[in-house]
Amino acid sequence: MLQPKLSFIVTAAGKGIRFGNSTAKQFKKINGIPIYIYSLLSIVKLKNVDEVLLTINKSIGIASLKNELKKYRLDKVKVVIGSDTRAESVYTAFNKIEGKPGFVVIHDSVRPNFNFALINKIIQQIKNNSGIIVGSKIQDTIKTISGNSLRGTVNRDKLWVAETPQIFKYSALKKCYLNSIDFTSYTDECQLMERNNFKVKIFENLEYNNKITTKKDFDVYKKLLRYV
Repeated sequence: MLQPKLSFIVTAAGKGIRFGNSTAKQFKKINGIPIYIYSLLSIVKLKNVDEVLLTINKSIGIASLKNELKKYRLDKVKVVIGSDTRAESVYTAFNKIEGKPGFVVIHDSVRPNFNFALINKIIQQIKNNSGIIVGSKIQDTIKTISGNSLRGTVNRDKLWVAETPQIFKYSALKKCYLNSIDFTSYTDECQLMERNNFKVKIFENLEYNNKITTKKDFDVYKKLLRYV
């Protein structure tokens, strides 16, 4: 089967305020390698990748970043200055895509452990839908509260944690962007697709793919990526 052309948008424009460090978490190093580099190294190995766009914050020195990309032979990665929100940064990068790829793949740079060798297998499951996202089933018991008091238990059978990568047909995502967009009204592009009545599937990810948000997450990845 002929593999579709892919354009990747890797998000690295966040300031990482919740991480509590002067250096944004995606630029911190594990095993001497910046976190954002891990995903890029895996992505460029795919044969059907048309282009890779990396969103960064305007406060990051572009010259030093490009030197770092060159060090890891990633100098073909396109650097895009992001915006105030993740959603707007992705939109900015989307508008930098050249040509019309079959699919756009959006991935958080702070999920450095995803196995991108699965991408084409995942895409095959889209079929008549407009996209597919990676996610994992919620295993814990979920409670609702009022103040500090428990009010109930949520049925978790249909609850999933949305992760990245999220993969969408280029044409469908473009139609969403052509409509009126409020970048503060959605937290991921899947929600944007949902609001525009596009059908998106979910692919169950069985490997550790948590987003690095806190120092505890960072410590987990220090152990997990030790043998990479």
